Order: sequence, then C-alpha cells, then structure tokens
Amino acid sequence: MKRKIFTFFTIVALCLSVVFPFLVKVVNATSSTGTVNASVTAQIFSVSLDNGDGIAFGVIPANSAQDTTTNGVNDSTTATNNGSVAAKFNIKAVDSTGGAGWILASSAGSEQFVMKFCTATCDATPSWTSVGIHPAYATLAASVAKDGTQVFDLQIGTPVSTVVTAQQAITVTVQAVLP
Repeated sequence: MKRKIFTFFTIVALCLSVVFPFLVKVVNATSSTGTVNASVTAQIFSVSLDNGDGIAFGVIPANSAQDTTTNGVNDSTTATNNGSVAAKFNIKAVDSTGGAGWILASSAGSEQFVMKFCTATCDATPSWTSVGIHPAYATLAASVAKDGTQVFDLQIGTPVSTVVTAQQAITVTVQAVLP
C-alpha cells in the first residue's frame, strides 16, 4: 500500500511539474522609464483694421462708383497682422442692409451692387478686384509678416437701377489665415 501511495504522489508530482510551467506567469522585477521634453507654440492669427468709425461713401447716384482713394472720399484702410506668424489676408462682403437692401454681385444690376478693393498704386492707377461674395473670400494679401500691414482702398458700385433710397450698411470682413 505504501508503494501505491508513493507511486500516486510521484505521478501527481510529475503531472504538476509538466502543467505548472504553462500556468506560471513570468514577471520582470525591474522596469525602465524614459521621458521626452516637448514644447509647442500656438500659431495665432489676428488682424485689426484702423477705420473703427467705418467708411462714409456719402450719397452716390445709381449706376455710379465711389472709392476711398485720395480722388474719392480719401479714407484708405490699413490691415495689421497682430498674430504670432505671417498671415494671408482674405476679404469678403455681404448684401447691404437698410430698407429692402441691395444684393452683392459680381456686376451691378437692378438692386445689385459691387464691392471691389485695390492694394497698389490706388491713388494713381488703381486696379480694382472684386471682394469675395459671402461665404467666399478673395485674397487681399498673399502673405503679411508678423506685425506687418496691408493698406487697401475700397470701391462701391451702386445698382444700375434701384427703388431703395434708404442709407445702406455694408459689412466688409478681413480674415487672417495661414499663407
């Protein structure tokens, strides 16, 4: 009987020695860590305009144009890049408000007006470019350095014909984005 018990325990011990290696989890007693120092600077885009009071084009007849050059109302606008990096300046306008309002279009028509801008030699030989029609933008300046400026003039072209005689308000937006 002692021999059977011994044999039984020997068989169990052999079985356990075969099974346990598959059940044992090996744990590494040492660990290692490393660090990485990282820094980041956010790009900030900011533009300011120097005409806080807006532009007064005055009374303009239908099918006419008025601008902000020295030959017009003499009220050029300076856009300043107040951001942390160079920026592209974009420009757009929206339909006017006041009475029934006018619709901003690529060419003047009945109850449709145009808004254009000029960025170089505007007082002598202006080259007028249409502003973007909301929601689209047009490029005002491809790249303006940090703290740099872009001077520009605006031109409004009134509708060919209109029944709206109320004063019109037009919002022109200048946007600063990644060049």
